[in-house]
Amino acid sequence: MTAAQQALKTLAMALALAIAPMAVPLAAQGQDEPRLSDGWLSRLADAPPVAWSHAFALRERTAAPLDQKRRRLVAELETLMIRARLGSGAGRIKGLAAWQQRLKEEDALPARTPGRHDLPWLGAHLRQDPPLAKVALWGSCEPPAWVEIWHLNGITRLPWRQAQSLGAALEKLERQNGARARAGSDYAWLITPTGALHRRGIAAWNAQATPLAPGSRVVLTLPRSQGPVPGAGMAEALVNARLPAYLATRLPGDDCTLWTDSDDDTTPRHRE
Repeated sequence: MTAAQQALKTLAMALALAIAPMAVPLAAQGQDEPRLSDGWLSRLADAPPVAWSHAFALRERTAAPLDQKRRRLVAELETLMIRARLGSGAGRIKGLAAWQQRLKEEDALPARTPGRHDLPWLGAHLRQDPPLAKVALWGSCEPPAWVEIWHLNGITRLPWRQAQSLGAALEKLERQNGARARAGSDYAWLITPTGALHRRGIAAWNAQATPLAPGSRVVLTLPRSQGPVPGAGMAEALVNARLPAYLATRLPGDDCTLWTDSDDDTTPRHRE
């Protein structure tokens, strides 16, 4: 962990401790059932230092349909590969196959609900503090040393650098994977460590300055294919919409600490 990352974690912990007195008296405010903030507070004493920038929670309503969404994406990518073979998109089969394989290999759970669920934020937004009974799990990840790009040749993790931008990352991607990695793609979806989605221009005519945080994911949009195969453009539009939304539910790192309300003790479970 870099000195900057350690300083960020220390500052976040200080903020959490500062708002803890605000978050404790939830019952006194008419909220009798335990809240996610109560779950956080019950774990902090025995927890490793928490990187609040990479904290997360999974609400039950998000967890239920995730595996179905994963399997549907696998099927939609299969359809795109078949159409690519029949039409003019044979050059993109390698990338589509890599996307599909990653989705096949990784389980839908554990996951997270996109949005802020860190204790400092909950302390400042008490009305957004969900009932703990409706939270499947919560935790945080060590800020990783990568940004992950889903591009037209496959999936690549690039080392994260201080003040790294999306444009610089895509230039490095092209040097490593060739111009085809982004050929014809005018937009990308940026998925931040909190799961927020931002559509950003990446072509010469619409490029937008976009900083990248460690653990960000980027999905290059599939260009609309040309050719005689009916419905190809619709299939690509579905993947362009559904894949970033699904990736926004992925955990924002590899070394993560998870808790559930059913844990018998406060010993965290790790996912690496």
